[in-house]
Amino acid sequence: MQQLKRLMRLLVVALTLFGGATTIGDPLGLGISVTPGKFEAAIPPGSTYNVPVTVNNSSEQPVHILASLADFTVTTNGNYEFEKLGASPYSLLKWASIRPREFDVPPGTAQQVQLTIAMPADTNLAGEYAGVVFFQTRPERHGGGVAFSARVAAKFYITVPNTVQINGAITKMTSTNASGHQLYRVLFKNTGNAHVYLRGQVIVQKGGSVVYQVPMIDNMLVERGGDRLIEVTGKKLQPGTYQAIATIDYGGKTETGGEINFEVH
Repeated sequence: MQQLKRLMRLLVVALTLFGGATTIGDPLGLGISVTPGKFEAAIPPGSTYNVPVTVNNSSEQPVHILASLADFTVTTNGNYEFEKLGASPYSLLKWASIRPREFDVPPGTAQQVQLTIAMPADTNLAGEYAGVVFFQTRPERHGGGVAFSARVAAKFYITVPNTVQINGAITKMTSTNASGHQLYRVLFKNTGNAHVYLRGQVIVQKGGSVVYQVPMIDNMLVERGGDRLIEVTGKKLQPGTYQAIATIDYGGKTETGGEINFEVH
């Protein structure tokens, strides 16, 4: 019981900001941001590339930072999941090192670190490789005995020149009546070898005439080899036979589409 209480007192609140706190803000007022929040470049196999990364401390207190490298994936519903380095078949940072890995940042100042990426001389490398660098503060006690730790992140995408393929397809569609509205689910698969961003719409027709169209959320991220389940909600439909047509722009040469016929009873 005492151990549980100690753990509760040492609760760590981790704040992960993709894109950097300079654009998203500082929701918890912890004052830590990283630039760039996202980095992309093309590096030939056998080359070494140095990336300067700046950690800013806009708070009024000094912070101690520990840097760590990891892999990440994005689930079908758009949530990030983090994995140990080298777990992903497209792991980038298993070929990287960072200096310094641990450092202090006085209040109102910044610390620059260097991420060194050494691409292996492997002719089988193709497409895009990715990873994330975390910068986490040492837990600090605040009122009530709770310790807070801020964590910011930067994403890195490296492509092998002249090997990137942008492809994708809708692999499944469904339509169901739910709580007085019509729910459409569209499953998109990234069949290329680099991450893509999606935008699109679902058009509902009856007898060849458009009943309504529903836009999808813009800029949905799908990583290399990943899937994205897209849900859009339309108005309740009267009984009858309908057709739902989905179109998605994923940044390729052409859009991808899919359609289903469904009955409303």
